[in-house]
Amino acid sequence: MLSKFPRYTRYFTRRAFSSVTIDEEPGFLEMVNMYFDKASQYTGIDSEILELIKTCDASLAMTIPLRRDNGSIEYFKAYRAQHSRHRTPTKGGTRFAPDVNLNEVIALAFLMTLKCSCVNLPFGGGKGGIRVDPKALSEGELERLTRRYAQELAKKGFLNPATDCPGPDMGTGEREMAWMMEAYRFLQPENIYAGAATTGKPVSFGGISGRTESTGLGLYYCLREFLNDHYYMDRVGLKTGAGGKGLIVQGFGNVGYWASNYLEKDGAVLYGVIERGGGLYNEKGMKVDEVKQYLIKNGTVRGFPKAQYFEDGQEVFKMPCDVLIPAATERSITGMNAVNFQCKIVAEGANGPTTPRGEEVLSAKNVLVLPDLIMNAGGVTVSYFEYVKNLGFIRPGMLTRRLEAQTNKWIINKVTKENEQGDAYKYLSNILEGAKEIDLVYSGLEDVMCEAVSETKKTSQKMDISLRLAAYVNAIKRIDASTLQGTMGL
Repeated sequence: MLSKFPRYTRYFTRRAFSSVTIDEEPGFLEMVNMYFDKASQYTGIDSEILELIKTCDASLAMTIPLRRDNGSIEYFKAYRAQHSRHRTPTKGGTRFAPDVNLNEVIALAFLMTLKCSCVNLPFGGGKGGIRVDPKALSEGELERLTRRYAQELAKKGFLNPATDCPGPDMGTGEREMAWMMEAYRFLQPENIYAGAATTGKPVSFGGISGRTESTGLGLYYCLREFLNDHYYMDRVGLKTGAGGKGLIVQGFGNVGYWASNYLEKDGAVLYGVIERGGGLYNEKGMKVDEVKQYLIKNGTVRGFPKAQYFEDGQEVFKMPCDVLIPAATERSITGMNAVNFQCKIVAEGANGPTTPRGEEVLSAKNVLVLPDLIMNAGGVTVSYFEYVKNLGFIRPGMLTRRLEAQTNKWIINKVTKENEQGDAYKYLSNILEGAKEIDLVYSGLEDVMCEAVSETKKTSQKMDISLRLAAYVNAIKRIDASTLQGTMGL
């Protein structure tokens, strides 16, 4: 089941791969523009409209003061970009990392525009962040910085449930989204929709069940569709299905962990994990939860007893596997690294992990690259469900669950009585209970992901282009159609 082709990937923080030289690779924003320009050639859309779609609508750079616990004042660069307001609100994560910069934020906002369009969500693209190492701050300092950031965004028109709705990203989570939403609500107490100012909040604070695992689960749904497709598996010389497929995962946070978790349940085997400070590999496999619990307890994978440890995580990239999941950060797979990969499939869990040169090398090796536009769209999809829940002030299924349960019970009573199958009930508990919020979220996510995969496959095969270009083409065409060929919204 192992691939004979080499491949590479990089980890969560760029410093972890300081030995990798990517100076000859395009910058992140330039890279996204290159993919866009190449895909544009297949759309038949006028160049003037394409330029409108590509151009960032608005960006914000500011400096935020923070009084530290010791009484000193420190200043932090902060950013937010609204790439396209052809649909509002703009939607995108909030990144807290030491290397955040404006170009990166604009590039990520651009990707969000295309991603939302690709999976047909009614959002424009946005992104934001603060240049800070959140682990270097106390909880109180981090809260003050986050709230001040939200206040400044709101005052400048970059935080509002009608215009710009941030979500979590690298270095942020439920807690930060709750702080940002509350900061907005404090400034706008009369806005009854203030709860929808951010997504990714705790369920007890207006969030939605399933948001934490959504990106990883969405990746699983998409990857499953390709693994079950004879056309694509024949191309890379694999049998269909997830069973027995060996995985290497770069970055074992929410995306990498949850994708691995669901793939393991479907029969896949975790061979390798790449984290800060090194990597693990065991060709006989590791248990996903055992690796995760060890990482949580120790803060590193060093010393994990059931796998070989590598000080240099890049060595794990050189190991055989069937599927490699880069679930860390952008530009991890380059022309320089990809020559060492031994995989059949790259399933992009991160934003922009593969450079154009990296993809050229992978294509030459007949490696199937599954693009980020569809593969990691699960997070924003469930954020959409949360946004709708907040606007409607009602959780999914609340009005229909009991009615469905009663109807199902009546049907089952009739069927089982007529067939005299007394033990049938033990298989029917889920039907009798009706759909919970989490069931509806998973069902909706699966539908969105599978539909996007189907559309991407069709375009790729019809135009004889890569899956990435097909995803871009579909996204660009949908934006063009939603703006009436550039006459509305752009």
